[in-house]
Amino acid sequence: MSTPDEPAGRGEDVFTGVTVGIVTNNEDPEGLGRVKVTFPWRSTDDETLWAPVVAPMAGDEMGTYFLPEVDDRVLVAFERGDFRYPYVVGSLWHENHAPPTENEGDNDIRTIRSRSGHQLSFDDDESEGKVQIETAAGHTITLDDTSGSETIKIEDSSGANRIEFNPPSNELSIESDGTLSIDAMAIEISGTGNVSIEAGGVLSLDGMLIELN
Repeated sequence: MSTPDEPAGRGEDVFTGVTVGIVTNNEDPEGLGRVKVTFPWRSTDDETLWAPVVAPMAGDEMGTYFLPEVDDRVLVAFERGDFRYPYVVGSLWHENHAPPTENEGDNDIRTIRSRSGHQLSFDDDESEGKVQIETAAGHTITLDDTSGSETIKIEDSSGANRIEFNPPSNELSIESDGTLSIDAMAIEISGTGNVSIEAGGVLSLDGMLIELN
């Protein structure tokens, strides 16, 4: 594979392989998701023309949109070897731009992580697999498939407020260190078994009419 220092198969205007470049501009004036690239091994700092970025899916106002950042290292190919028609076919990690996670041997983790730290993670562990969405601030939605204790949980970064579903026990819990408010035009609470209401302080009921059967 080509590197910034040793490009393979290059002529003045013809490239017979792929090469590595650095993104210099990603503000496409036509909104087509293209970038401009320079090649450190060239004798000049000239940018390429606008280069389309290859995506897993691209259609009319749909598809996957992951635009490289300025200074990202990318792999570039050229249509029929013509330097005037570059295509960015992928992005590359390197010594100064490390991956967002590491392979600890089992290669269970798949991650999408944004520049600011928002993250979508897939853990393929056979007994403790999970999918997690986490914001840069630490708020999470976790779908945990741990065998025997599966849970679906929404939790803030402090852990003080959360909603948790427990499929094995068919339980749903809502917890907050503050106030829990339910506001709707009509509210119905029913249970096929017992219903308990308990307050550590004053229990107040307020309505135009209170009926107790």
